[in-house]
Amino acid sequence: MNAPSESAAEAWAELVTAALLGTDRRPVPDLPAGALADMVADGVHTDPADRMLAAVAAMAVARRSAFVPLPPAASLQPPEPDPRPIIPAVAAATWREIVAEWPVLEDEWTLAVVHGGWQLAADVLVATLARHRTDPVRLARVGRAAGPLAAWVAAHEPALAATGRRAVPPGAVEALPDLPVPPELAELLAVDAHTFVGALVPRVEVATPSLKPVFVNLLARCRPEVLADTAAALATQPFGLALALADLCRLRSRMLDELRPR
Repeated sequence: MNAPSESAAEAWAELVTAALLGTDRRPVPDLPAGALADMVADGVHTDPADRMLAAVAAMAVARRSAFVPLPPAASLQPPEPDPRPIIPAVAAATWREIVAEWPVLEDEWTLAVVHGGWQLAADVLVATLARHRTDPVRLARVGRAAGPLAAWVAAHEPALAATGRRAVPPGAVEALPDLPVPPELAELLAVDAHTFVGALVPRVEVATPSLKPVFVNLLARCRPEVLADTAAALATQPFGLALALADLCRLRSRMLDELRPR
């Protein structure tokens, strides 16, 4: 069917005007001669409002039927299959806790997903793409953790695509970012749990709040084997810095346990 003629378009505009003003102020316009006018005339409409409703109904049907559908759109193709299991729900909840409380752990969390043979859940993937779209290294790390789904989502949602084309340095995706740790504390990065706790706790007891970032960096990069004992020892100290660091230890230990290789 052809699109409505110019006279039909004019009649529709007149109908709209009459509807807005009311039939007591604007008479119902005549429809263009033809099938529409005949259909409306065949009815018995003694009241102007009745004639208005009949004319509007007829014109609305004609206008809607004047359009033909476009060619069918190409069906949405799924991403390439990824055999890895999706991270446990508890791991996704831990990620949200990390980004809210201890973002220093997020890089290690993402690598733990990769090394554990997991893939990101869809909600975490969307959030991480949005969070790191300006950071090529972290975005590449998210791509490793998400697999083919990451590129598929970014291609279908431009707001989640990378904002630049900066190259990723070789090895940067697999390497954790360096965190500054003073030499006297850096010596603790490779020691056993007993030595680590014995050296750390006395330092924390006399530390000022300004030294918190130093201890955070140390606990974010120390051997995972020392975390449980360190958290237990720090939790016995009745001051805020020790309790906060104990929370960091527990969170890091939990995230690594949740994402251990299957």
